[in-house]
Amino acid sequence: MADVTPRGSGSADGLGDGRRDWIDRTQARWLELRPELDLEPMGVVGRLLRAAQLVMARCEAYLEPFDLSRAEFDIISALCRSDGPISPGDLTRQLMFTGPATTKRLRHLEHAGWISRRVNPDDARGFLIVASDDGARRFAELLPGYLGLEASLISALDDDERSALATVLRELLIDWDA
Repeated sequence: MADVTPRGSGSADGLGDGRRDWIDRTQARWLELRPELDLEPMGVVGRLLRAAQLVMARCEAYLEPFDLSRAEFDIISALCRSDGPISPGDLTRQLMFTGPATTKRLRHLEHAGWISRRVNPDDARGFLIVASDDGARRFAELLPGYLGLEASLISALDDDERSALATVLRELLIDWDA
């Protein structure tokens, strides 16, 4: 494949030092095949998606020894920062899961002792979820190391770059979540 710089990117990676990532190579190939296309959005969206996949893979690997998935970690995190019990429906909406996925994760977390359920006093057909005492303790012990993992994932960026990236991503999320 020829070393083709996608339209609108300046250099192959925007850094000017010749380093190329998977998205650069993908854009270059599409430029060969369909030079009339504007490939700049692929540079942003493709990198967001690829970064999300790589981050998720590293998070999952970190959490595996704790018998947790990243989604289960998010449930426990929501419960530990909540002012009180949360319904499964509220967890589903808050974390953007499907109902069946939430149910499956809650069963696993309950079986593993991370959470407990209690009957919803406002609706006896439903229940509310809380972190168990043991689950809250284990989560408090797990959280600093997990945050260290997240810090390591962005360690290639300096403080200004991290701040700028957070600002840009916040703008996108405000627009998308509207």
